[in-house]
Amino acid sequence: MSEAEILNGLFSSLQTILSIVSLFFAIVSGYIAALFFFLARAGLFLRVLAFSLMTIGLSFLGGTAAVVQSMQEGLLQAWGRLPQSVIPVESLRNPMPVSSSLPLSQQELGVVTGWIIGIGVYAALAYLTFLHDWSKDGVQSPMAGRSA
Repeated sequence: MSEAEILNGLFSSLQTILSIVSLFFAIVSGYIAALFFFLARAGLFLRVLAFSLMTIGLSFLGGTAAVVQSMQEGLLQAWGRLPQSVIPVESLRNPMPVSSSLPLSQQELGVVTGWIIGIGVYAALAYLTFLHDWSKDGVQSPMAGRSA
C-alpha cells in the first residue's frame, strides 16, 4: 500500500469512529429521556424490552468499533513499515505533545478509555432501568395532575 492509500484508510476509520461515537450518544441520550419520561414507571416487560433493544443497538456499535479498531491498528502497522513517510508512526499514535509514563500510546489509551466509558454507561443504564428506586427522586408521570 502507498502512503496515500494508508492515509485515506486512516481518515476513513476516523470518520467511522466519529459516527460510532455520535450514534452512541444518540442512543444513550434517547434511552435516558425514555427512562425519565416513562420507563421509570413502566412495568418490567416494557423495561426489559427497551433495554434489550438498546443492548442490540449498542452491541452492533461495539462490534463495528472492534472491527474499525482492528483495521486502524493494521493501517498504523502498515504505515510504520513504509520505507519513508511524511509523518512518523509514533506521531500518529501520540498526536499530542504530552509525555506519559504509561506503557500505552495516546491512541491505545483513547481506545481503552472509550471501551471503559461505554461499559460504564451500559452498566449505569442497567442499574437505572432495573434497580434504581425512582420514587425517591420524585419522578412522576408528565401527565400527573392534569385533568382529562
